[in-house]
Amino acid sequence: MIRAVVFDLDGTLIDSIDAHAISWITAYRLLGYGNVPISEVKKYIGVRGDLITEKVLGGNALKDYGKIRILKDRVFLKLARDGVVSVYPDTHHVLRVLKDRGLKLCLATSTNIPTLLPILEHFKLVDFFDAVVAGEEVLRSKPEPDLFLEALRRVGVDPNDSLVVGDTLYDVIPSKKIGAVSVLLVRPGNDASMIREHAMPDYVINDLRGLIDIAFR
Repeated sequence: MIRAVVFDLDGTLIDSIDAHAISWITAYRLLGYGNVPISEVKKYIGVRGDLITEKVLGGNALKDYGKIRILKDRVFLKLARDGVVSVYPDTHHVLRVLKDRGLKLCLATSTNIPTLLPILEHFKLVDFFDAVVAGEEVLRSKPEPDLFLEALRRVGVDPNDSLVVGDTLYDVIPSKKIGAVSVLLVRPGNDASMIREHAMPDYVINDLRGLIDIAFR
């Protein structure tokens, strides 16, 4: 029986992937790292920021990571305030239904705390969750399962009694590692063919409302 649902944030509950990528690119450019293609950054969105920077710019750029992070967060939060980031239309309804039916709801995201908390408040999401775990609160980033395990530990639910919902390979792989039911959410513009082939999620849905039937079947 499903007792808890663990959600990814970006690309799952809020439409923010492009904004994150633009923010990283802007920060890199302002600190002299040139113009990085948006496609190069987008493929890593979902892992922790220092790992994105290392993969995109190389290990030497980590000496500037503190400055990069500050600039990136400022740009991202401005984009959110300006309406570039939005909550998906199905998000609040599904979270409310799941919570009203007694499930524990968790958020496990690579987003850091200084960005995460304002975003949750801005989109009125914070009150839905029984546990929220940010990227810097665990030792290992996705695709390791530390974020999901910590979220489930905080609500006292075994991974075998949980669903993990996300939009990337970095969500499906760790959910399967811990024995949770993996649900891949395919938002518009997200090519999920590679994820289906390599990670084989238990369920694939194109609308978050499909999660309700999975959770209570």
